[in-house]
Amino acid sequence: MPGDEEPQPEHHRLRFHVLGPVRADRDGQPLPLGSPQERATLAILLLRDGRSLTASELVDALWGADPPHRAMDTLRAYVTRLRAVLEPGRPFRGRAKVLVSTGGGYAVRVPPGSLDATVFEEHLAAAATARASGDAAGAYARLTTALALWEGTALAGLTGPYAERERERLTELRATAREDHYDCALALGRHAESVAGLRALAAEHPLREKPRALLMLALHRAGRQAEALAVFSETERLLPDGPGPGLVRLRERILAGDPALAAPAVSGASPASSDGWSSAGAPPALDLLPPEPVGFTGRETLTGEVRAALSEGDVVVLTGPGGTGKTALATHTARAVRAAYPDGLLHVDLRGTGPEPVDTGAALACLLHALGVTDAALPDDVERRAALYRSLLADRRVLVVLDDAHDTARVRPLLPGAPGCAALVTTRSPDLALPGARTVGVAAMEEKEALAMLTAVGGGRAADSAVAGGDAARSVVAACERLPLALRIAGARLTTPPAWTPGDLAARLAEERQRLDTLHADAGADADAVVLEAACRVALDALEPETARAFRLLALPDAGPLDAASAAAVLDLPDAARAEAVVEGPARAGLLESAGPGRYGHHALVRLFARRQSERMDSPPVRDAALLRLLDHQLATAVTALLRLTPDSPLPRHLLHHLATAGRPLADAGAARAWAHDAHPDVLATVRQVLAQDVPDALRPAVDLLTVWAALTAGTARRHDLESLVRQALDRARERGDDTAAARTLRLPVAPSPEELRSALRLAEEVHDPLTPLLAGFELGVVLLELDRADEALPLLVRAEEGLVREGAAGGAAEALAHAARAYIALGRPEESLAAADAAVERARAVGRGRTLALVLLQTGRAHLRADRTSAAADRLREALAVEPEGTDPRREALVWAWLARCRLAQLRHREAVAAADRALALEAGPGDDHVRGLALAARGRAQLALGEPRLALGALREAHEVLTRRGAAEAAEVASLLNEEFGAG
Repeated sequence: MPGDEEPQPEHHRLRFHVLGPVRADRDGQPLPLGSPQERATLAILLLRDGRSLTASELVDALWGADPPHRAMDTLRAYVTRLRAVLEPGRPFRGRAKVLVSTGGGYAVRVPPGSLDATVFEEHLAAAATARASGDAAGAYARLTTALALWEGTALAGLTGPYAERERERLTELRATAREDHYDCALALGRHAESVAGLRALAAEHPLREKPRALLMLALHRAGRQAEALAVFSETERLLPDGPGPGLVRLRERILAGDPALAAPAVSGASPASSDGWSSAGAPPALDLLPPEPVGFTGRETLTGEVRAALSEGDVVVLTGPGGTGKTALATHTARAVRAAYPDGLLHVDLRGTGPEPVDTGAALACLLHALGVTDAALPDDVERRAALYRSLLADRRVLVVLDDAHDTARVRPLLPGAPGCAALVTTRSPDLALPGARTVGVAAMEEKEALAMLTAVGGGRAADSAVAGGDAARSVVAACERLPLALRIAGARLTTPPAWTPGDLAARLAEERQRLDTLHADAGADADAVVLEAACRVALDALEPETARAFRLLALPDAGPLDAASAAAVLDLPDAARAEAVVEGPARAGLLESAGPGRYGHHALVRLFARRQSERMDSPPVRDAALLRLLDHQLATAVTALLRLTPDSPLPRHLLHHLATAGRPLADAGAARAWAHDAHPDVLATVRQVLAQDVPDALRPAVDLLTVWAALTAGTARRHDLESLVRQALDRARERGDDTAAARTLRLPVAPSPEELRSALRLAEEVHDPLTPLLAGFELGVVLLELDRADEALPLLVRAEEGLVREGAAGGAAEALAHAARAYIALGRPEESLAAADAAVERARAVGRGRTLALVLLQTGRAHLRADRTSAAADRLREALAVEPEGTDPRREALVWAWLARCRLAQLRHREAVAAADRALALEAGPGDDHVRGLALAARGRAQLALGEPRLALGALREAHEVLTRRGAAEAAEVASLLNEEFGAG
C-alpha cells in the first residue's frame, strides 16, 4: 500500500482466509483468532484493503443498530488480543505493524497476496482480460486457480451487517466465476466432463438461467439431446415466469440441430479427467484396424464409391454375400481416408455370422477402452456406455469400422453420431437399416481385378500365365467365381510347396466344383458357398496331416483369433514356438488369416468349413479334448494373473480342477492386468461354449475359471458379464448333482442374496469344501451388515477373519476385520471396534496393496463415523482417497466421497458436505453406481436442509429415496423417515 512502512519478514509469512471460515496462519501453522466477533473484526479490516475504518464505523459494522454496552471498550479488547496473536514478538508499547491505529480508527496492513479474497478478485480480473482477448485457455486457468481458493461459505459463522453484505457480494462473485469457468470449459471442448458440475451449479442456484443454458449446451454437445431438452422442461416448471428468451432460443437451436452449437475445434491436448479416462484426443497413431489380407489389389471403383459415400454422409453400409471382401474393402478404404479422421481408426468385429454375435454392451466396452476408458471406469449398463461413447467422440474426428454386423438393433448404439465422425458397417444381412446410411453393394470382382489379385497372391506362376495368354489364370478366376476369399485361398496354392501351375489349379478346382455341384444338387446349396468350399478343399488336400489337423481343431473354439500359446493348448503342442511352426502351414495356404502379430483366426465361412471337416475327421472325444485344453490353459493363466495381483489369494490353493498346464507366463501385475483385459471376451466365450455343449469333465474347470475371473474383475462393470454364465454353470452343477460346484457358483453373482449365500454355506459344509465357507461366510457377513443385521454379521466376519489368517490371506483378513469393526460399533461395543479398526489398518499397511488399504480405510472410517469419532473418520476417508492415484477406481472414489459427505454432515460443515456429495455424484456419473448416487444425494439433501435450502433438499432426498429403494439399500428407510419428518407423508 502507498505510504505503508516496509513490512518485516515475519509479516510475509502471514496468510489470511475469508473465503470460508475466517482463519489465519503463519508459516502454515493456524493462529488462534478468538471468538467469532474477534474474527469478524479482523475480517472487516482485511476486506477494507488497507484502508482505515473509524472505531464508530467498526462498531456499526460489527453490531449494527444494537451494539452492546461499552462497545468501544469491547472493540479495544478485541484489537489488543488480535495484535498479540498477529505480532507475538512485538515489544510492550511497541508500534503495531499489522493491525495499526490510524487517527481514531484502525486498519490492517499486509503485503500483497496475503488475503485470499484479494487474490481471488485479482484472478477474476486477469481472467476477464484473457477472455476479452480471445484466450479461453488462459481464462480457464485463471478461474481454476481462483475457485480453488474457496473453502466453503465466505465469512462462515460470522454475523453482523457488514459480514452479511460482504458474504453476499463474494458469493455472487463466486457464482459468476463458476459460470465463466464452465463457459471457458465448453469453449475448450470440455463439455463431457462439465456436465456433473453444471448440474450441481444449476441445483445450487435454481433461479439463475446461465448455468442451465450451459448445462443444456454441454449435454447437447455430448450427444445427449433428450437430457438437454429435459433441463429446459424442468426450468419451465421451476421458474414462475418461465425461461427467458435466451433459453427459449437455445432450445429452438437444439431442436433444429444448429451446427453453430457444435463443439469448437480446439488445438492442444486437454488434461486427463479424474473419472478414469482421458479427455485429450486419442493418440494420433491410433489404428485398431486388422491388417489388410495378403494380395489385396484392385477395387478402385468400389473404393471410390465408398469414399464418395463417406463424403456425403456419416454412415456407410457395405453389404453383400460372404467372401466378397467387404472387410478388406472397409479396411483398405478406412486407411485411404485416414487424413480426414486424424483422431483415429477404430474397429470392432461384431461376429454377426458366428454362433454368438457380440452384444452391444461388449462392443461398447471395446470401443470405450480404445478411447482410454479403464475397466474401473466402465459404466455398468448399455445406455450409460453409449452416452459416454458419444460424449468422448463429440469433439473428435474418428472413423469406426463395425465389421460383420448382425442386425440394426445391435449396431445403432455403436454409431458415433458426432460431427466429424463416421462409421463403415459391413454386413451380410440385406435387412440392416440404419437411419441416413448410404448403402454400397459389394459383389464379386471384375475379371481384370480378379486376375490382378491372383497374380498378387500367386506370385510368378500366375503372372507368367496371365502374360502368356492367361487362359489358365482365367480358368482359375472363373472357377472361383471372382470371389476374393476363394481367390486368396486358391492363389496361395500356387506358392505353397509342392507348388502347382495355374493349369493344374484350374483343373483341380473345376473337378472339385463339379463334384460338389453334384453332391449338393438336392440340398439347394448357395453357389458362392460351393465355390468357397471347392477352394478350401483344394487347399486342405495339399496340407500335411499335422497342419490339416491344426486347421480343423483351431476352428472349434468360439473364442476369437488365438495367440500362439492358446493355439499350442488347443493342438496339444509343447510350446508356442512349435504351435507357430505348425500354424504357418494353413496360414501360407490362405486358410488362416492374421489378426495381428502372432494371432490367427478363420474367416467366418472358412471356420464353418473347418468345423464340418472336424466333424468328419475327428471323434467327439478329440474335439472335446481340444476345448478342455484351451479351458485349462485359460484357467492356468488366470491363476497366474490373480497371483500377480493378489499374491495371498486362497483361490489357487483350492481349485476343483487339477491343472494340466502352466498357462501363459505373466511377468508382473501390469502384464496380468493387460492379459485379463484382452482375454476377457475369449474367456467368456470358452466357458459359455463348454457349458452349452455340456463338454464332459468341463464343469469343474469352468466353475474354477468363473471363480478366479470374478476375483479379477471385482469392482468393475466387466464383473456383470459373468451373470448369465454363473446361472448356466449353476444349472449344470445341479443337473450333475455336483454340490461342491453348485456351492461355489452360488456365491458368484454380482449381488448374491443372503439366501443364495446361506445355500452355498449349507452345501459346502455337507461336502466339506474348505473354500466356500471361508468366502461365502465373509460375503454373507458383509451383506447382513449392510442390512443393519450386525448381530448376525459379526460371528460370520470373525470366523472369516480367523480362517483367512490360517490361509495366509492377509489382505482378505484385514478387510474382514475392518467390517467386523463396523459390526462391533453397531452392537455398542466401541472398545472392540476401535481395536479391530486399528488392527485392520495396520495389517493392510503391511500387505502393501493400495486397493486393500483403500477398502480397509473406507470401512474403518465408517466405523469411526458411527462411533461419533468424526475427526478420525475424516482422516481415514481422506487417506483412502490418497493411497491410489486419482482415477484408478472411480467407483471406490465415489463411495469414499459419499461417506466423506456424511462425515462432514456430522461435523456440521454443511457446505463441505455438499461439495463432497457433488464430487461423489460427478465420479458416479461415469460408472453409474445407484447405491453411491443414493448415498450422495441423501447427504446433499441433509446438508441443504441445514443450510436453509428446503426446495433443493426435497428434490435431492426424493431422488435418493427412489434410488436407494430400487437398490434395496437399508439407507432408504432412513431417508423416508427424514422426508416424512421434514415434508410430511406426501
